[in-house]
Amino acid sequence: MSQQKSLNELLKWSIINQATESEDASAEGASTKPMEKLDPELIDAILGKSESQMMLEALTVIKNPQASVDEKDLAWEDFEMLIEQIDNASNIENMKMWPPILEELKNSNPKFREQAAWVCGTATQNNPKAQAAFLKEKGLPLVIELLSDPETYVRAKAIYALSGAIKHFEPALEEFKNMDGYKTLITLLKTETDIPLLRKTVFLINTLLIQDPASSKQLAELELVHTLHAVLTQHMDDEDLIEKSLVTLRTFLDVTSSPIHPMTLASIRPKMLEAKERYSQHILDSESWSDLEKKLA
Repeated sequence: MSQQKSLNELLKWSIINQATESEDASAEGASTKPMEKLDPELIDAILGKSESQMMLEALTVIKNPQASVDEKDLAWEDFEMLIEQIDNASNIENMKMWPPILEELKNSNPKFREQAAWVCGTATQNNPKAQAAFLKEKGLPLVIELLSDPETYVRAKAIYALSGAIKHFEPALEEFKNMDGYKTLITLLKTETDIPLLRKTVFLINTLLIQDPASSKQLAELELVHTLHAVLTQHMDDEDLIEKSLVTLRTFLDVTSSPIHPMTLASIRPKMLEAKERYSQHILDSESWSDLEKKLA
């Protein structure tokens, strides 16, 4: 009913102003009559709000201390959906939204910490402009700190945000390394009990090894091979995690220039062979298995 009313008002406005234009054109020398202005709310009702305006309204709810948890939760979901569009994600900086978003990474409510990290990850993913803004606004140390959050779901979104911030963006990767980021990831692998989060962490390490082969030296010093051996030992029943761990091990052995002690390689070989016996028809290919066997011989 309200939409029909808005359409009627728009039609009425159009007719009035068309008539005004005709009268003005026929009256030579007559003073020009100003066009009646259309109510902005009516424009919103007919054409819809701009996505920038919707982002602003969502963030206003998020930062409103009087808003309910449900209202804020919905606002976070709306905001995250909007910034899936790369132009909207880039506009976070233009609209000066990064500081209030990053403040939410320290919110006392873990649900809001999670959602803030989710937004950070979505905004920065494959978006160099947003990655640069996130780095400039000091977002990286905040998401690294969340990797030790007491809530598993917050840690999971922190990995997502970290991945978006540093993948294929060298300035952020360099700052990550300067902050002992690899040590944080190895510590997470050693202490984490949540399987999906372990998968994400191993996958991220593999991606970074490909992006930055020189990091293999630091990862060797942090005993990545021993850590992957522990993952294989503790989680042999999880096919996906085993595959990601073996792929990461192979990548590391391919790119590293650091000598690996023969005893270290010998210690992980039995676990690799056990995985091959259980999963050879499901994970990796014959070339990968053969390569791993040679490297671990």
